[in-house]
Amino acid sequence: MRALIALALVVVPTWARADVSIGGSIGAGAQGAATYGALDLRLDAAWPDARVRLGLGARGVWDDAVFRRSDWNSAGSIVTLVRDFAIARDVGDTQLALAAGGLAPAHVGKLVDGYRVALDDRFRTGVRVAAHREHLDVTAELDDLLDPGLVAAGARYAMAPPYAMHLGLAIDPRAPSLRGAQTAAAIEVGASRRFEAFRARADVGVSVVAELSLGASAVVFANGAIERAGVVWSARADVRAGTGTVGSTFGPLYRIERVAHDGRMSLWDRAEAGELDGASAGLAVGAALATHSATHSGGLAGWLELGARARPGLGGLAFAGAGAPMGKWVQAGMWAAVGRDDAAGAAELRVAWAKRLFSGLQLSRLYRFDAMEPTSLWSLTAWFGAATE
Repeated sequence: MRALIALALVVVPTWARADVSIGGSIGAGAQGAATYGALDLRLDAAWPDARVRLGLGARGVWDDAVFRRSDWNSAGSIVTLVRDFAIARDVGDTQLALAAGGLAPAHVGKLVDGYRVALDDRFRTGVRVAAHREHLDVTAELDDLLDPGLVAAGARYAMAPPYAMHLGLAIDPRAPSLRGAQTAAAIEVGASRRFEAFRARADVGVSVVAELSLGASAVVFANGAIERAGVVWSARADVRAGTGTVGSTFGPLYRIERVAHDGRMSLWDRAEAGELDGASAGLAVGAALATHSATHSGGLAGWLELGARARPGLGGLAFAGAGAPMGKWVQAGMWAAVGRDDAAGAAELRVAWAKRLFSGLQLSRLYRFDAMEPTSLWSLTAWFGAATE
């Protein structure tokens, strides 16, 4: 948090040179059997030359016409005002980047595969840092400063190109007690070989994943990407076998699977009982279209990813994500993760009716974690708002 404050102090004095947008919107709809109302205020600023972006926002929510105080019940809640923060710098031959706010799905080696921090309607502010140089890549992240469920770090070092080794660590600091341990942790050690061609790259390798107090599994994996006609096609696949969760940890539905609910044991209790031992396999394919227009330099015009995983003891898991964020009049996005016992997802359509007026429609299946036991519900909200840009 101190790092964020220090960076903010750096960029605030240059506010006069920023591209600034101020906006507000009103939402109305329903969550489950309750009515839902919200007022959302935003301030977004960007310094393109300095490669800095800052987005601040605050939302007040009324459930059945009663203001939801739990969103602002502590001084630490001010952290959630940071919706989006990013800064990039070059230090010699090293490229550094820091992002904060609502983070994109996390991928760290074969430990963290599409993990999502938000399966509810609360704003969650996390931090992610990355460093890159010719033969070394390092990443680290904390998914939520107020309610952490994932602390992860990974490194890939090409000690003898095209061969490389990688290390990974993922921790849930608030996992249920596991054989006396109050922290659930997994460690990965592996090696891979990279194959490169014109606008194409593939990594093939093996690794071992050890889970604290649960067991270990062996993993064989392959990742690849190729660019053709302005579209980047990607794929990743792995097969693993062993004991523990065998690839079920830190996936898209981990936030709900980690706790006991609906008469089912938590993920960790199932793993401790040996219910998840066996073999697992996963596959994901995606496509991303870049745009280099005068107004959206270097952005993504759209993307699509589809994937599935077979999981012993938990049944299959299918997931999807898509977005078209660069349209002048219409933007859309969606994601979904569906397992045998749990499912979550959201979709949004946003239309700009005039230069400063917009409306949107959000549909989601989410969870509420503020009761004795998590409960699932559907949510539908219509939004109407205005912004300066």
